[in-house]
Amino acid sequence: MKWSSLLLLLFFVAGYVETSRRSRLMKKYFQKTANADAAPSNVETVWYKKMRVDHFTWGDTRTFDMRVMWNNTFYQPGGPIFFYTGNEGGLESFVTATGIMFDLAPMFNASIIFAEHRFYGLTQPFKNLSYSDLAHIGYLTSEQALADYAELLTELKRDNNQFKRTFSKDTQVISFGGSYGGMLSAWFRQKYPHLVKGAWAGSAPLIYMHDGGVDPGAFDNITSRTYVDNGCNRYILANVWNATFRLAQTADGRAWLNNNPVFRIDPKSQITTNDTTNLNNYLREAIEYMAMVDYPYPTGFLEPLPAWPVTVACGYMNTPGTNFTDKDLVSAVGNAANIYYNYNKDPNFTYCIDYTVCGDQGTGGLGDDQLGWPWQECSEIVMAMGASGGSNDVFWNDSPDGLFQTLQEGCQFFFGNMSWTTANWNIDAVKTLYGYDLSGSSNLILTQGHLDPWSGGGYKVDQNNAARGIYVLEIPGSAHHLDLRQPNTCDPNTVSNARFQIIQILQCWVHPNCNNIPTISPLPSLSIPVNTTVCKDVVGGYPWGQTTGASSTISILVSIIVSIYIALF
Repeated sequence: MKWSSLLLLLFFVAGYVETSRRSRLMKKYFQKTANADAAPSNVETVWYKKMRVDHFTWGDTRTFDMRVMWNNTFYQPGGPIFFYTGNEGGLESFVTATGIMFDLAPMFNASIIFAEHRFYGLTQPFKNLSYSDLAHIGYLTSEQALADYAELLTELKRDNNQFKRTFSKDTQVISFGGSYGGMLSAWFRQKYPHLVKGAWAGSAPLIYMHDGGVDPGAFDNITSRTYVDNGCNRYILANVWNATFRLAQTADGRAWLNNNPVFRIDPKSQITTNDTTNLNNYLREAIEYMAMVDYPYPTGFLEPLPAWPVTVACGYMNTPGTNFTDKDLVSAVGNAANIYYNYNKDPNFTYCIDYTVCGDQGTGGLGDDQLGWPWQECSEIVMAMGASGGSNDVFWNDSPDGLFQTLQEGCQFFFGNMSWTTANWNIDAVKTLYGYDLSGSSNLILTQGHLDPWSGGGYKVDQNNAARGIYVLEIPGSAHHLDLRQPNTCDPNTVSNARFQIIQILQCWVHPNCNNIPTISPLPSLSIPVNTTVCKDVVGGYPWGQTTGASSTISILVSIIVSIYIALF
């Protein structure tokens, strides 16, 4: 009985570690900000009053208030609504990370609206009881959230609505979203085509689920490729994980791991046995996070990072050969991880590697809604992902044949005190609700960054279908939904060209007299700006020096002009 209980505990811990790691990866950008009550300066906060808790049960009269941030500075009658489908966190970070909406709004005379996802940020349907038990948290679903957005847009087009601002019934709506928000943006168009004319979904892993046809190891395969392509010695990254374990076999080795010239482990989480799982996960997350945010200019969403952080990190892991001591390997990867965790070189910084004690240093405080994404993974958005090692990636194999069983055990660890059972786990929810086949879809722009590990969970360019408005772009030189950020002088030419071509599509979608089907051209060969000492945002810079696809733009404009002429005369 003693050994069986210990074995069960080990299964739970393994499941918890992997589910927790994957949950943190998905929440990468959207940690709660220091002052979640304060909207960014370029938007106004308003509240939708009396949103229904349950949109699908007749007679359920419970309601809550949903936070909305908007900017109507550039809106003129006849212009569209640019609508951001809020995802797994407070709205503040989405506003900051989706600068393209603000950049394009003056050109389109558009209203900008960000809607907060239920159960995240300040939109808590049951206030401090929202995460108290299954009876409350069970209303956290993508389907209910999409219905929230549909109700909000319907209200905005209703005369004498609660916002005292009415949009005409024929106002076109373009949805935007990145990552999970990108998934929601695409699903919003699919589920509510009468409300949403088209969707721009950036870095959306729409098929990284059960039966989606994606190898579980795709994320870490792309992570590894990004590092090797940037000059890292694959041997160093692939062998450091066993090196930590070998060092931990002795007291001297453990002492060195806890306090060495490269990093110090916080006293609350020091290594006292030969188990180095926490340290390996901590180092691994730095590697994975930097691959996701491998942007061409400095950023500070997760942690303060330099431009092209993967290239900077590889400066510590590019020594050729295989002749390294275990301390050499750990020092190399530790120095690389410091780019992520301690780029500002705080001498007092320590590695707090036990997430159960320290939280997640990789994304800062996640706020009171930190159980939100784990719940969604343990109910409807069940992602089949994990490393397999060997030729696939530089990590260890954590994708056993029983991957879903391991994930279930993690869910039991998270939500067992709420009486979670496998009955709450709908492994095929995404396939059933939204489907993996684009044959019935239309007007979707699906962008993937070639550098982005999440791109492995998205559609491929051979699924383009201009006749139905399906456009899939894999953008060389782009990390996680870089295309949705504010244009910048350091953006690769591929990102600028992708945006340029996407705008041609949007112009046709929002104009009622456009009868010409936009097409997209192959993106140019990658060219990264050089000798750029200062990266600056480019505001209102369309077309960003781009000319490829100009004939399509002219054709669209001619079609619009001719259609207007015929209608008038």
